Amino acid sequence: MSNIKHSLKRLKDLSKDESGGVAVFAGFFSVLALGAGALVFDVGRMGVMRTQMQDRADAGAIAGASQLDGRPGAQTRASSLAVNAISQTSMITGTATDLSVQNVTFYSEVDPAPVLATGDEDSKFIEITLDPKDVEYMFMPLLVTASGDHQTFNANAIATSEPFICHAPPLMICDPAELDSSLDLSLTSNIGRQIPLKAPPSGGSAWAPGNYGLLALPDGSIGASDLEAALAAIEPADCYSLDVGTAPGVKTSKVENGINARFDIPGGLPNPAPNVINFPKDADVEADPDVVMGNGIWDIATYWADKHATPLPTNLLGASRYQVYLYELGLEFARNGSATVYPIEGALPAGYVVVTPAAADIPENADNPDDPDFDGVPSQAVASNGYERRLVQVAVLQCQAEGVKGSHEYPTNGNYLEMFITEAVDGAPSGGIYAEVVRTLTPNNSPDFHSNVKLVQ
Repeated sequence: MSNIKHSLKRLKDLSKDESGGVAVFAGFFSVLALGAGALVFDVGRMGVMRTQMQDRADAGAIAGASQLDGRPGAQTRASSLAVNAISQTSMITGTATDLSVQNVTFYSEVDPAPVLATGDEDSKFIEITLDPKDVEYMFMPLLVTASGDHQTFNANAIATSEPFICHAPPLMICDPAELDSSLDLSLTSNIGRQIPLKAPPSGGSAWAPGNYGLLALPDGSIGASDLEAALAAIEPADCYSLDVGTAPGVKTSKVENGINARFDIPGGLPNPAPNVINFPKDADVEADPDVVMGNGIWDIATYWADKHATPLPTNLLGASRYQVYLYELGLEFARNGSATVYPIEGALPAGYVVVTPAAADIPENADNPDDPDFDGVPSQAVASNGYERRLVQVAVLQCQAEGVKGSHEYPTNGNYLEMFITEAVDGAPSGGIYAEVVRTLTPNNSPDFHSNVKLVQ
């Protein structure tokens, strides 16, 4: 303590010393202070530039990763979004400088070593590399001549998407596009077409386009009763990740019971849809049960004449079964051919027209009140999710490419389809499910589908 007091006293004495010698010390300390300030200023500028560039690279990678859904155009969409997310300038260089993207690279794997993706389908990771930026020192070269007059900065980031979907039943289908590319479920031309989903073959044979299968529950359960309960649930619990497990066996009766909970079948499971009417099949599906996908043409005129006392509304000409279902419930929706927007929120895409029913008009038949072929009014309490009760979210697997069969884990690549169950399941002989394509699901159009992007480097 005495040494500290002595030093402080000495400094105080120096401040009062008017002799010429003190000027040397004052000048020395001034140079030190100026140098320290200059050093802090330059180091601060370098730190800001480094942070700006890394933040931009991170933002671009995260934005791009949200588009890695395995669908056609994924790389193009990801690149465009990544570049737009990085459209920022920096003033650290002294003039406005764009923080621009030098390169966008896609990988199928990054650990233990990066593996370049071959296309949209296997693009699981995106790397964003920014153009290098030179930042000139303002003061440091005056102090340290060997330091150079600038520093170069680089930034890159790698991100991936691990999408998951919640509240989906344990259902999957084999992608019809493996048989014929025109049957690609992401094509808007296939909306409204009916798919007769057939039970998979027995005996361990590989599944084929048109087959459906049951998934293990997210917790790994594959028991028949657990699967039946999940198929019948209003809102199945838990969430499925990018990879799903298949459940072995056909379990036809469990599929029938679970799906038919939506149809108010006497003696069946509870919570039907608000409209349980069975809709006709596509004409070509009716004619040939082995068709993988119908053409979307069904006899709406005869159906309407049989079920309703009024003529077919002109705004339902060529409508899908899902659109007629909404109309019968008295729900206003928008349509563009078979494509549907419901509920209507905000501005509609070009080509859509609004269809407004005067009132609900669910088919009713006093002679056959418990038969969904004739009567659509349920006798039980309706499910709490209303019209959505007959919509199902189905995983789409590449059954031929992946050799899907039995009980194994397979990738979905984030491919999920929303389908409308057109009729109750007939248990004999095969327990097939008839469903109409409504739309492909993405994190952009479904609140239950989450892109779940994250940085990995």
